[in-house]
Amino acid sequence: METEKLEFNFHNIAGASITCDSVFANDFFQDEYRYHTTSDGISSLPTVELSYYLNKKIPASFTHYRHKLLANLGFDCELSDTKVNLSIYGNRMAVPIAHHMLLHSGIRWLAANNSAILLHAGAVAKNNKSVIFSGRGGAGKTTTTSLILSANDGWQIHADDYIFLKDSQSKAYVTRSHLYRDLLSWVPEVGVRLTPWERIKLEFLGEIRKRTMEGIKWPVRLSANRLWPNTKIADTATPAAILLLERDQISKPELVEITNKELAVEELIEMNFYEARHFISLMKKSGKYSESWYKKWYSLEKDQLKQILSTIPVYKFVLPYYSDNAKQSKELLESINELVK
Repeated sequence: METEKLEFNFHNIAGASITCDSVFANDFFQDEYRYHTTSDGISSLPTVELSYYLNKKIPASFTHYRHKLLANLGFDCELSDTKVNLSIYGNRMAVPIAHHMLLHSGIRWLAANNSAILLHAGAVAKNNKSVIFSGRGGAGKTTTTSLILSANDGWQIHADDYIFLKDSQSKAYVTRSHLYRDLLSWVPEVGVRLTPWERIKLEFLGEIRKRTMEGIKWPVRLSANRLWPNTKIADTATPAAILLLERDQISKPELVEITNKELAVEELIEMNFYEARHFISLMKKSGKYSESWYKKWYSLEKDQLKQILSTIPVYKFVLPYYSDNAKQSKELLESINELVK
């Protein structure tokens, strides 16, 4: 039975309209984008329209995809500069895959066509200024933002995994945080906010990740208000700096300004399109891919990055490998508080 349509507005940059035939899929998307829920209508916005059918037979004309043996889905997709239509048939394990690989990337494509970029980055904000931490998966974005927020030093939630950049402003893209077992060694207090079942699940999924040597990485998802109760979300801020995260055998964090902005743009755009590799692969598999489409998307995001980096500094932020929570938090705050004064 079809559930009520869900509508989300991402800062008038793009919208998402989602219809599901199951409570399970409906609840997943509602929980993921609750912060962006709207009742004002999104008909005037570039919009991703998604229909998800749970455990139904996949139509023969649809493109079939299986991920990590567990997630099984079939999809049909139509792309334009202002609309992405997605029809997806899949099992329960395919719901987060549909979100991450198709819906999310569709929003990113529409944002690029509306003079914005959805950058793979974590961010925190203070004094109406944001500090943006970028890097490929595993670079430490969630760990770094978590250490800063845990200090209770006036910092606000701004982004966990992606952030919108438009008109020299950063705009929150609030989804549930993806928690992995190793985060608890850096920020032990996070464990207190988990239910017993979530703790068991975190340990179980962490063991799978270890035994498959990073081959299967399934997170425990937690909303921002669960993860950081009583911490406000900064909806919009002025970027103070973008920090490119690295780790090295050093004794304390090092902040090194990058003066060659062209190299910084190249690093960020390559990282961003690495994160879109699954979406691009699926478009190729479905026959929707063309070189002209890819080059346009790449060029739009690169131009947005050039514009934003022309007005704000970029740093290499090199972090040590140690996991002393108190020491790491103190040294992180010492490094970045100067950026938002």
